[in-house]
Amino acid sequence: MNLASLYFRLLNYDRLQVDRTIPASSSHNEGISYNEPNLCTLWIALSHDIRIYVDKIAIDLRQGSSILVLPSQSCAVESSNEEAHLARFTFATFEVKGMTLNPIAQPPLLCGYPYHLLFSQVKRVLGNEASMRNRFCSSPTPAEIVMMQGRLQLILGLMAESDQQVAQLQNEEKTKLVQHTLQYMEQHYDEDLTVEQLANMAGMVRWQYSQQFRTLTGQKPTDYLAHIRINQAKELLRTSTEPLSKIARQVGFKDEYYFSRCFHKLTGNTPREYTNLHLHKLQKTVIDSLGRKVHVPKDATRIVTDGKFTLGELLVLGISPIGAAISIMKDNVIYHNKLRNIHSIGYWADPDKIAQLQPEFILLSYYPQALKELDALAPTVVLDKKLSLFERLRYIAKLFERSKAAERWITAYEGKVRLVRRQLADAYAAGETATVYLKQGAKFYVMGQNGLAASLYESLGFRSSAEVMHLIEKGQAWIEIQPDQINHYAGERNFIVASSQELQTVAHCPQISVLAALAPGKTHFVDSTWNHSDPITRERLLGVLPSIFKKQTM
Repeated sequence: MNLASLYFRLLNYDRLQVDRTIPASSSHNEGISYNEPNLCTLWIALSHDIRIYVDKIAIDLRQGSSILVLPSQSCAVESSNEEAHLARFTFATFEVKGMTLNPIAQPPLLCGYPYHLLFSQVKRVLGNEASMRNRFCSSPTPAEIVMMQGRLQLILGLMAESDQQVAQLQNEEKTKLVQHTLQYMEQHYDEDLTVEQLANMAGMVRWQYSQQFRTLTGQKPTDYLAHIRINQAKELLRTSTEPLSKIARQVGFKDEYYFSRCFHKLTGNTPREYTNLHLHKLQKTVIDSLGRKVHVPKDATRIVTDGKFTLGELLVLGISPIGAAISIMKDNVIYHNKLRNIHSIGYWADPDKIAQLQPEFILLSYYPQALKELDALAPTVVLDKKLSLFERLRYIAKLFERSKAAERWITAYEGKVRLVRRQLADAYAAGETATVYLKQGAKFYVMGQNGLAASLYESLGFRSSAEVMHLIEKGQAWIEIQPDQINHYAGERNFIVASSQELQTVAHCPQISVLAALAPGKTHFVDSTWNHSDPITRERLLGVLPSIFKKQTM
C-alpha cells in the first residue's frame, strides 16, 4: 500500500505554543469529539527544544521533526523554551477502492518514530499558516480545508520519501556486504566455502543473504562459486599438464567425478574435451579494414600498437601492450602515468624497434608503408581510422574477447555524459555549432571530428559549422589555416586548444590575438592534453568540462 492509493480526511489543524506541558489522553484536540474511530495526529516541531512523550517514552524533536501518533497512544509535549511552537494535524485515513472509502488504522508510516525533515521544506509546505490557524479552528472555508488537506498530504509525502531513502541506504549497505563476500569468493575459491559461512561474513541469515546475493548477481551463491571455480579450471586446463584430479582439487573440488560433471554442465564439454578443443583452436581469423584475413593468436600477450586510436582503447579493456608509438605521447596525454612500462617504438611503427620486442600481435590505426615487414614479424591488423569511439572500442574488444568489458565501459561513459549534460544545461544549448582550433606557436589548425571535437560533437550534442562539416565529410582530421581564415570556420561557440604555456598568453591577452574576431563570451580555452579521442581522455574530460565552461571566456 502506498500513499497514492489513500485519501486523508482532515478534521482539525492548529498551532500550539508549548510554554507548558500539554497532556493528551488521545491524539485529537481537547474539547472536540469525533465519530471517526481511525484518527491519527501528526505533530510537527516548528521550534527546537521540544520533547514529546508517546506512551510515556520521551522523544526529543528538533525543528522540522514530525511524528505520527495513534488514538490508542497516550501523548504529552513539553519544552524548556517558552517560544516553542508545534503544528498539529488531526485526520482519518481511508483506502480508495473504486467509489468506496475503506477506513484503515493509519497511513503506511512508522508511528511514534520521529521523521527529521528539513525545516525549510516544512516551512515551504505550511506557508503562512499562522495567519489562518484561528479561522481554521473555528469556521474554515471549503477552500481553506482543501488547502490544509493538501499541505497535510505533502508532509506525509515527505515522510514517506524519508522512509524510502532509509530503505535505499540499508539496501546499499547490504549490497556492499555482499560485494565483500564476492571478493572473498574470488580470492578463496579453492577453499571449502559454504553459504552459511558467507552469510555470517555479511552479517545476515542464510535466506536473507541468498536473496540479496541473487538480486545483485542473478545467481545463487553456490552457482556463482561454481562458475569461478570452472573458469579457473579452464585456465589450468589450457596451461597445465597436471592430472585432472589435481586440477580439480586446486580449484576447490574434492571429487574429480563431481568436478567433471559440473564442468560439463557449465561449458557443454568434459574437461578432456575442452583441453583437446583448445589445443586445436589456438588462432582465430579476423577481417581488418583493408579486407585482409588475418590469423591472430587467441591468447596473445605480447602486443604492439601505434597508439593514436588504439592505446587508450587497449588500456581501458585491461590490456597493456609491450610497445607503442609513445615518443610524442608521454608529455601530451592525460594518462602519461599509464605509459611507464610500455616500450617506445618511435613516432610510428618502426619495424626494427618492434622486432626487438618479439611481438605476438600488432595492432595499427593507419596503413603503414612497412606493412609487409610488420606482417613478417607478427600477425598485423589495420584498424579503420574512420570508426567512432564506440565502434573502435567494440572492434578491438572483439579481437581480444573483451566485449563485456567494452560494453561496461560504454554504459558507464554514457551515464557520465548524461550527468554532465544536465550539469551544463544552463551553459549551452544542444544543437549549437562549435569549432575547435588548435594553436601551435604561430600556426593555427581547425579540427574535424577528432580530438576534443569528437567529444563535443558525439557526446555533448554540438554541431559543426558548415565549413568544418566539409572537412569531416572529406575525412580530414584537421587542416592548417591562416590566421585571417579563423572567423571563416567559426561556430556559435569556439574552443581554443593550446599548450598550458601558450594558454596563459592567449587567454589573458585575447585582444592582441587574431582570436578577437570570434564570438565574444563564447570562446573557451582548453589545454592540449584534452585534444585526444581515446576513451581514457574522453572519460576524464567529462569531469573537467564544467570548469572549462565556467572559466573566463573572451
